[in-house]
Amino acid sequence: MKKLIVLFLLVGLCGATVFAQGSSPSQNSGDSRFRISIGGGGLFSGNFSSWSVEKDAAESNLYRYNSTNMNVAPYFILDFKFLELNIGLLLGQVNGDSTMSGNNNFPAQTLGLRGSAYLKLPFALSPMFSLFPLLGADYDLQLIARKSNDYDATFPINGNSNAKPIDALNNLWFKAGLGLDTFFNDHLFLRTELLYGVRLQNEMEKYLLDIRDDVNGMLGHGGDFKIAIGYRF
Repeated sequence: MKKLIVLFLLVGLCGATVFAQGSSPSQNSGDSRFRISIGGGGLFSGNFSSWSVEKDAAESNLYRYNSTNMNVAPYFILDFKFLELNIGLLLGQVNGDSTMSGNNNFPAQTLGLRGSAYLKLPFALSPMFSLFPLLGADYDLQLIARKSNDYDATFPINGNSNAKPIDALNNLWFKAGLGLDTFFNDHLFLRTELLYGVRLQNEMEKYLLDIRDDVNGMLGHGGDFKIAIGYRF
């Protein structure tokens, strides 16, 4: 709940910035007007956990806690020139670290939702191309995790060794990156984006940090490649 509140506050801040800047001229493919765009496409997303262990741990085991979650997703864009909002599905697989190799719940296929809010500042490179830096946040809400033999996977968190993915795997991200719009005419464009960032620990990771004496900490990090077709009004 606290993570959701943080994300909503960020969206509100982004919205305030947009309306404060809406009357200012900006270059977006040579157009200084404030224009709204919609669109849709797909993304490829990588989610990694890098764990650090005590110095006296065996060298061969230094990375034994690393885990991954890879996703592909269709998503929808709502763009207010200085603010981009995304919502989409997350279809992926979560892989437990090697200490969980005996856990029958890993790897598991996952289904979730992602909401995103990014501040952006477009610069016209030419009448056809517009480049923009991005800074913002994602929230991943994991709804379902299922094994190939068709049973629901569960995960350990504090106070519950069989928690559902919505209680154990949700992530709040902070990301930055670059985007490029390629305009085919005054309305239709192709958008590509590349982002990378860090995230807060999810509930399962907090639990694993608590129970492992030889762990110093962990860093959640990952990136996205997005491509979409948009329409500018």
